[in-house]
Amino acid sequence: MGAEDDNIPLADATRSRQESQVTLGSIQSEIPTPSRIDDHNLSMPLRTQDPDLIRGTGGPPEAVIPPMPPSQSVAQSPLPFTRPQRWATLINQNFDRLTWLLILLISLPIYYTIGYAMPTQLSFNVLAYFAALALPAQYRQFLHPVLVSSAVTIMGIWAFGALRGDILRTILLAYRSRTRYLDLWYGAHHLPLPGAGDIFSSVLDASIVALAIPMYSYRFELRRHFLAIIIPNISISIASLFGYPVLCYAIGVSAERSLAFAARSLTLALATPAVVNLGGDVNTGAALAIMSGISGVLVGNRILKWLKIPEGTSLSKIPHHLVPCWKRYTDALMKR
Repeated sequence: MGAEDDNIPLADATRSRQESQVTLGSIQSEIPTPSRIDDHNLSMPLRTQDPDLIRGTGGPPEAVIPPMPPSQSVAQSPLPFTRPQRWATLINQNFDRLTWLLILLISLPIYYTIGYAMPTQLSFNVLAYFAALALPAQYRQFLHPVLVSSAVTIMGIWAFGALRGDILRTILLAYRSRTRYLDLWYGAHHLPLPGAGDIFSSVLDASIVALAIPMYSYRFELRRHFLAIIIPNISISIASLFGYPVLCYAIGVSAERSLAFAARSLTLALATPAVVNLGGDVNTGAALAIMSGISGVLVGNRILKWLKIPEGTSLSKIPHHLVPCWKRYTDALMKR
């Protein structure tokens, strides 16, 4: 430990500090200064850079990326259907037609053995309507499906009946025997079997109820244009109810057929009960309703094009010079 001394060695500490500064100064003198660096032809290091951006200083090699050819979309055609898939698609698309064709083939032996014609005539009538719908659109403008299917049905059931030796009157009476489903429902006795026409007339009752579906869908439009719809409808209804029968009877038409003209502007589903309530001829009323509907479809679009009213235009978008005075008045009332 050496000799002990109670004095604080301040002089020794100062001396040791001076010795350390001398040592540190000698070390710093050995470190090259910027002037000395210049003497050795060395450059100051720059700030840190991305190695990928350094060029010509021994950095990483530059990656040479070859140009990509322009992408060309290759049209890939789907795989062709197998034979079972083609048959499944064909059956799925024509399931209704194939079903009615099967009913026709099954009903032919029944018709030629026991003489009941309803299944044969009904299935043939439906197939005739499907065939009329298959016509191109440009032909359907003149050949309405109802007219085409009716003509084909009359010729077809006449040919089926002629093979049995029946005359046309007998065939038409078998087509409609006037036996309604309500008569069968209430248990009426000694009624002839219903025909194909009776089945179709029974379906009309369901169509009357189905008419409420589109009316409900357009309830807002009906409410908005209520006055514009109800005023001409009531006027035309009164004129048809009291004008057509009087005019037809005056030119020599029978009273029953004259009353059938009162329901000319109605649909078939509504014209049939209306003519029955008036006591008119139902067959005449049905023919008038069908012809009125067909003429409206064939001529209505042409009239709208002639009036320059585009398809899908609402009543509010019709040009003012085409709107009657009562329509302008009702629109003004509704705006108020």
